[in-house]
Amino acid sequence: MNTDSIPDLIGTWQLLSYEARTSSGEARYPLGPDAVGQLSYDAGANMSAHVMRADRPTFASNDPGSGTDAEVRAAFEGHMSYFGTYTVDPAARTVIHHVRGASYPNWIGHDQIRYYRIDGPHLVLSTPPILDRGEALEYILTWKRM
Repeated sequence: MNTDSIPDLIGTWQLLSYEARTSSGEARYPLGPDAVGQLSYDAGANMSAHVMRADRPTFASNDPGSGTDAEVRAAFEGHMSYFGTYTVDPAARTVIHHVRGASYPNWIGHDQIRYYRIDGPHLVLSTPPILDRGEALEYILTWKRM
């Protein structure tokens, strides 16, 4: 991959918003309206992405190996992350994340396609429609360069 063609993506980005849009345009907030996150792209074509609920509850035991079932479920459901490499197709305005590791194991070894748009200091990534419990949703993440 020639990273000279995508210098605007390279860097570290802070999440501003994470929403899921229905086909009718209704916005939903899968990790709450105040989700937090960080996205990184480097010149060597490596990437990592992390998003999570800002209000995830802490474990009462203060021991990551001793959470209750409810605590572990809330921690898992409130956090998404993955890492790997990426390629960019400037003509299609897509960045493809080639997932090597992920909090959701089913993504490992698969590609995540994202449409991208640079809007001043913001990077907007969106998914093709994804079927979620029988409903097609487009996920839109807006990032600000750190």
